[in-house]
Amino acid sequence: MEGNRTLSCLLVLMFLAACLQLAVMPTVAQKQNNVSLDTDAVAKEVLANEIMLYLRAEFLGEDIGHLSVEELRESAGYYPHYPRQITDSVNRSVTLYKPIERIIVLNSDAGEAVKILGAGEKVVGIVDSVQEKTFYFPEMSRKTLVGTWREVDWEEVVETNPDLVITYTTYGAKADIAEEKLNSFGIAVAGLNLYDPNHIPTEVTKLAILLESEERASKYLEWYEEYKIVVDELIGGKEKPKVFMTTTKAIGLNSELPTYGSGTTDNDLCEMTGGINVAGNLTVKYPKVSAEWVLAQNPDVVIIKVTGSDIYGWDSETEPKSLIADLREGKGWDNLKAIKNNRVYVVPWSAIYGMEQPFAMTLFAKIFYPELDMKPTEVYKEFLEEFMRVEHPEDKIFVYPDLDD
Repeated sequence: MEGNRTLSCLLVLMFLAACLQLAVMPTVAQKQNNVSLDTDAVAKEVLANEIMLYLRAEFLGEDIGHLSVEELRESAGYYPHYPRQITDSVNRSVTLYKPIERIIVLNSDAGEAVKILGAGEKVVGIVDSVQEKTFYFPEMSRKTLVGTWREVDWEEVVETNPDLVITYTTYGAKADIAEEKLNSFGIAVAGLNLYDPNHIPTEVTKLAILLESEERASKYLEWYEEYKIVVDELIGGKEKPKVFMTTTKAIGLNSELPTYGSGTTDNDLCEMTGGINVAGNLTVKYPKVSAEWVLAQNPDVVIIKVTGSDIYGWDSETEPKSLIADLREGKGWDNLKAIKNNRVYVVPWSAIYGMEQPFAMTLFAKIFYPELDMKPTEVYKEFLEEFMRVEHPEDKIFVYPDLDD
């Protein structure tokens, strides 16, 4: 009797594979940000391929990886919504055979994206950068801590039993490292860089496919594109200011100042919002320069980025004002254009990267061109209330000096 049931199951699998292969017709797939949105066609192709792998292994004796009969039966039960498959940011194929119920995010950018896409309640594991951002993540920040964004406790990850782990590809717990640690446990890993302004639309589209959140992604990406277009139109044809960017790590230093060279997110953000990064032609991504070098470049604007994942702004002008004074101390910058024209600005690190990019774009554009008719703080309010679903703190200062007046 057991043999008959197994044979029947295999015959059904062979029939299903044949039907699915016939159903996968060559068509022009609907795409968004160069990512296929035809999840039904992908499901047909992936499931047919998995069934054929099983049959080749079981009946032809080929030494190839494949799903078990039980796993195939379960995946077929979710068809045509599953399997779902994307190519992540390190060109790895990520396949999910059933809906995701348990997620671990290994950086705060992934945490923001998952929350925006409506899957925040599925997060069961986090790292320190998520735990510290209690303002963004009042619930998620209390989930199981599995390490820092740089060093992950992989045993704790496995113990937490996730269906999907989301991480960076070039920083911290890279996707290839995570895959090596988790592949044998059947835990899917997606490497997505959800901080780069040049790639966020594509990254969000991919993650939305994995989470069945295409509608929420569409709403966010429409908002994202709206402000990108506004910024592009408003800065078009204007004379570009020279910009020097540094961090609060520079405070107290009289010699070397950290800045951002070619290939950094900060450089890309500066260029796409109409600025000329004076360090943009340096080949080192994160160079250190002297105060004399900055003076020789004579930038029109200086931006100080305040580091710390728990910095969302300030309660008064006291701290950001003192940071500007401390940066100038002992550097002989009195003749710097940015100093003479009071164009030194302090911004929080937490609002510059990641899913807040429309705020960052409007903020930098307004810093470079104060005459522009835009209010970056209002953009940030939209981000917080419409997408992160947290209340905008009206009494906070998000950039100093103020730009919204």
